[in-house]
Amino acid sequence: MTRTNLASSKNSDLTGKVDHHRNELEQLRYENQKLSKINNVLMRRVEMGWGNHSDAYQSFEDAALLADKVKERTQKLQQTLHRLEESNQKLEQARLDAERNRQASDQARQRLNDAIESISDSFALFDADRKMVMVNSRCGQFWRKHNINFEIGKTTFQEITAASLPYVDMQAKAQKTVGMYPDPITHTIFKLKDGTWIQMSERKTSEGDLVVIYTDITNIKQSEELRYEKAMAEQAQVLKSTLENMSQGIALVNAKGNIETWNKRFLQLAGIQKSKITRGDNYLELLQGSELDESLSESELPSMLLSQGDFEAEKTLQSGKVILIKRHLITSGGYLNSYTDITERSLNQQALQESEQRIRLITDAMPALISYVNKDMCYEFVNREFEKWFHRSRSEIISHHLNEVLGEEEFNKLYIYIERAMQGQSVNFELEHRHDGGNPRISNKTFIPHFDQDRNVIGFFTLEQDVTEQRRTAKALRHAYDYMEQRVNQRTQKISEINLQLRQEIEDRQLAEKSLIAAKSEADRANESKSKFLAATSHDLLQPMNSSRLFVAALNELSLSDDAQKLLSSLSYSLENLESLISALVDISKLEAGLIEPVLEDFSVNDLLNNLASEFTKQTESKNLRFRFSGSTSVVRSDPYLLARILRNLLSNAVRYTNEGSILLGVRRRKSALEIQVCDTGIGIPDDKLVEIFHEFNRIDGKKRRHDQGLGLGLAIVEKLAGVMNHRISVTSTEGQGSKFSIFIPYGSKTAQDLSVNQVTARDRFNSHLDAANILIIDNDMEICSGMETLLQGWGCEVTSVQTLAQLQDHNWLRALAPELIIADFHLDNGETGFDALKITEHVLGKSVPVIMITANYTNELRQQVREKGYSLLNKPVKPHKMKLAISNLLSNKQSS
Repeated sequence: MTRTNLASSKNSDLTGKVDHHRNELEQLRYENQKLSKINNVLMRRVEMGWGNHSDAYQSFEDAALLADKVKERTQKLQQTLHRLEESNQKLEQARLDAERNRQASDQARQRLNDAIESISDSFALFDADRKMVMVNSRCGQFWRKHNINFEIGKTTFQEITAASLPYVDMQAKAQKTVGMYPDPITHTIFKLKDGTWIQMSERKTSEGDLVVIYTDITNIKQSEELRYEKAMAEQAQVLKSTLENMSQGIALVNAKGNIETWNKRFLQLAGIQKSKITRGDNYLELLQGSELDESLSESELPSMLLSQGDFEAEKTLQSGKVILIKRHLITSGGYLNSYTDITERSLNQQALQESEQRIRLITDAMPALISYVNKDMCYEFVNREFEKWFHRSRSEIISHHLNEVLGEEEFNKLYIYIERAMQGQSVNFELEHRHDGGNPRISNKTFIPHFDQDRNVIGFFTLEQDVTEQRRTAKALRHAYDYMEQRVNQRTQKISEINLQLRQEIEDRQLAEKSLIAAKSEADRANESKSKFLAATSHDLLQPMNSSRLFVAALNELSLSDDAQKLLSSLSYSLENLESLISALVDISKLEAGLIEPVLEDFSVNDLLNNLASEFTKQTESKNLRFRFSGSTSVVRSDPYLLARILRNLLSNAVRYTNEGSILLGVRRRKSALEIQVCDTGIGIPDDKLVEIFHEFNRIDGKKRRHDQGLGLGLAIVEKLAGVMNHRISVTSTEGQGSKFSIFIPYGSKTAQDLSVNQVTARDRFNSHLDAANILIIDNDMEICSGMETLLQGWGCEVTSVQTLAQLQDHNWLRALAPELIIADFHLDNGETGFDALKITEHVLGKSVPVIMITANYTNELRQQVREKGYSLLNKPVKPHKMKLAISNLLSNKQSS
């Protein structure tokens, strides 16, 4: 319809234009004829009067002008004719377009009718006034079937709706939905009295017309009802399976007190056979005589079951089981009883209460203030120290708000930290406050948030300690530091002034060079003096210690009373601690001074490990520990003496910090180095202490191990010795389970076969070669000689001692003595050494006598000299066990050779 109107409008416009052009053409034709007539008249007048009229030339000019006008008008006439022809063509084209549009409109209308007729639904179209415009045959058949009269162009939508109402089943609930996007469509679902379900869809067109479609959805509704019934059946089956598989006993009772449903667990708890219960039995009568009935008094069960509200109770059966009975009312009448076996939970609650009691005993014994605050800012737990601090009983604090217990001023100070704790942050801070009007005190407070399973904060723990004295001490130290810093700045300024004066006074370079040379010489003398001092100090300190150890070892060989033996053990233990302290101090001093230099060589590590295993087997047995050892024939490049010191310190620490279990000395071959491990099952080391343990004067758990008199230098010495030899140290530990220390030693270039010619494996042959062994002792200290004689004679040796070189000048006496082994001290009187004494013995006896050199000098120079001469070296203070092992090995090697 729109296209036809548009074409008609275009045709009308074209017709108007054509008429206008025709009128214009007629006007131009008229004027052209008029001009032609004038032209003819003028031409005749010119022809007739050219020679007889005086104005002939003027007439010619007029004729020429008239010709020009005629020509101009003729051109305009031709243009108008062209425009008229174009208008006629456009008019013809518009007529053809209008004809095609009419045909297309007729085809579209026919297609729309065919489409509406082809759909399976009933279709009706109403105009903007809601009068019927079009219906398909299916819709007409439906209305005629129900005797609803209608007429195209007259019947309205409201009349059709009113006529249809008598056929609608009003008892069935109608459904109406309105869609808003993209176009509003209203769907109404209703049921007819014959059982048919209809969906009526209404939609407005852009011109305001209304399209209504009636769809028969009876089959869809029946399918939905079948699916609903099937789903309800499946849900009932699932519910039944759920009830049967529940760990709780379930019983459903109707409003009359009769049982409707139950599960297998209910029958088991009640002790009722399946055949003895049917639906509709009286619930109270059913429980009579059952095990559940035995758990309830005669008056208690009816009151529980017949009370108006929900009920919950715990009952203990004769079998010891604890049953939780819950009753839930049902709005339609009746109730649901559940029976839950909570025996394990009851036992857990009892254990939890006992654990809480133990925790309270522990917290009450602690000197710090401990409490727990819930998310409502109320106390739920406080220890005894907290009660004493606030002078309140526990009942006056528990469930009370912080503001009430602490006071408003104190609470406001803490509020910012409390907020952070409630946001999930652990907070540690210090606060100064006055308590009971006394002196200001400083408290270190820690707030630790408490999270539930969903990581939500439900409260926080508080720990408060009085740190007033510590802070006062720190403040005093800061003042002292500031004062010292001020003094240093003053001295620095003074030194700067002196340096300025010196720079001004220095005029020549030669004097400065002489001053530097003199200063260097002085430094060299100072280093030499320091070395001599350390050597002398170590000798003077260790000399009396050595004699004391010898006397104690000699006494230990004697048969003493129990009391004397206890005193001797205490004395021996004290001497060992003192020896360890002095040795550690001397070692760390020498390491700091750079006096220890390694002598690296290739050697088989097995000899060293065997000696250490023999030495520490006795120590571990004395502590009832098991010592395990795994040797190796690998050749390494290191300083055997310093490596032994490292491993001995590690093993001593393992014995010291292991109370039960075992200690392992083992070896693992790595690609680039041999790893020697010392493992123990001791107290272990916390992760945050794995670096600190290698610092000087640092001990693990020192306060709890007051019986251990160590200074904490052992591992510091280990690290420095390993650093001197470029060996890597590593440690792994688990607190409470033990530790593993490892040292990585590079492999040597020689093989074990190359070293086997000059090395004989040392074996511990205690007492096998000591009987009647003739031993000569050379020492300038009478106490040392006396102690050594007593100790060696206790081992069955024949001992002779001398204090001076003059005593050795009697060659006949020395040859007659013919000692099998010589023990010589390095430091003798008057600057003489053990080497001087051994020159005399070698001159008289020859070089075949084994020698043990004893010294407190730890320098590499002396050690190298002793090794070059083929002597054995023992450092003071001498451990009797090591000396016995050395003597036995030297005597056995001499006999085998």
